[in-house]
Amino acid sequence: MYNVKVGDLIKRAHDGMLATIGRGPYHHRFMESQDYEMEAHGMGDYAGAHGTAYDITYTTGQWAGITVRIQSGKGGWARVTDDEVCVGRR
Repeated sequence: MYNVKVGDLIKRAHDGMLATIGRGPYHHRFMESQDYEMEAHGMGDYAGAHGTAYDITYTTGQWAGITVRIQSGKGGWARVTDDEVCVGRR
């Protein structure tokens, strides 16, 4: 997911869910359960994966209105192009 900015509409490929970008891009340290375990045992320097993050707000589906953080390049998100949007056209 590149060349996106705050306010852009994005779509998840596998189910068509739509969301808008509210914040980003910014640097974030992504941690999973095993990373927290490493951190708790003194190996926090090796825990997690650093990457580019975006805060998005879902606009459709059961998650509409909920804001989450996503990692750039994961989850199959892509910017909706002007050609894909047909508001007011028939």
